[in-house]
Amino acid sequence: MPKSPKSKFHSKRDMKERVWFIKLYVKELKEHPDEVFEQQVKLINSFLESARNFPLTKEQYLRMKGELRESS
Repeated sequence: MPKSPKSKFHSKRDMKERVWFIKLYVKELKEHPDEVFEQQVKLINSFLESARNFPLTKEQYLRMKGELRESS
């Protein structure tokens, strides 16, 4: 009997939150015109582009914020 693949979710709560978010997003899609989402897509794409061009690595950024300590 083949093994079932391990779930990507750490808990039932994670899965419930994911399903809740998907249902909410579908509701928003149905209630708003396409123009609203086109604007959001442009905004999100600009955030992603900025993140790709950010001059620091995530480790450098976290270290700068004091949330990552130097490894010994």
